[in-house]
Amino acid sequence: MVANERGQLLLIGGIAVAIVVFSTILFAHSLAVTDGITTTGSAETIERSADREASVERDLGRLAAETRGDDLDGFEERYENALRNYTETHNRVVGGSSGVYLNAKLNESASLGTEVNQTNPPAQFKKPTGGGGAEWTLAENTTQISVFKIAFIDLNGPGNRPTTISVENATSEWTMALDRASPGSSKKQVQVNGGDVTGCSGAASRSVNITLYLHNGTCLTDSTSVTFVPFTDQLKGPYNITIKKGSKSIVQYRVAAIGTFPRSNYASPVARVNYPVIPAVDTTYDTPSASYNRTVLVEVDDG
Repeated sequence: MVANERGQLLLIGGIAVAIVVFSTILFAHSLAVTDGITTTGSAETIERSADREASVERDLGRLAAETRGDDLDGFEERYENALRNYTETHNRVVGGSSGVYLNAKLNESASLGTEVNQTNPPAQFKKPTGGGGAEWTLAENTTQISVFKIAFIDLNGPGNRPTTISVENATSEWTMALDRASPGSSKKQVQVNGGDVTGCSGAASRSVNITLYLHNGTCLTDSTSVTFVPFTDQLKGPYNITIKKGSKSIVQYRVAAIGTFPRSNYASPVARVNYPVIPAVDTTYDTPSASYNRTVLVEVDDG
């Protein structure tokens, strides 16, 4: 029991050290910007403040990318923890040398973005409010998609008419079909733009789990990980996302993006909630000459 608890403490300690090290690396960049400017007058003081804030905002974007990845679950809590660690490191390194202290907190109500998810239980890929069996709109005018994830759980009903996910811009269309491997087959098949995604379908039995990340072109099965051309490589936004023949498949799905998710299309058990695709962060600066507050929209740096 004691050994197990010690192991857990070591793991937690290791994670904490990793976060502090990452924060310190970010500050090496921040200090390189701010320490190169000397304060000899009001104009230079303003310039120094602007450079400092720009550097901090870049760091906040990198922190958001590191803590989010492709996992929406718990992102807000992870990012809040990262902001606390970043603030502590800033105040120890920068505050101790220049007297400039920072406080940064996630402002969820001012953040931009929407999430919709049908994760429990799996269900037909139909319009949640009813109807739309032939076609319904999942989202319109989406410009920044953090996650577009579909778990293809099972086929539904006879016939060979697949569920199709259509992503369109003003001039072109990208499609993904959730289908049978052949007429009458119980095996699942995934096609992108009419072509089979090799390794993601065909040989897969009905019981094999297939998880698809449409925004980055990844297919995961029980035994393989393969890639396909994502719509983000083929099309430029904004995107309209339409589901056709959704009754022919049983799925779980999760989408988080900047865009319009028509309220009239969503109802329980599908959740439609605010999600910080572009997080807003309240920043407070305490300097030797003044204290001031700003709320900034953080562009997540995925590079």
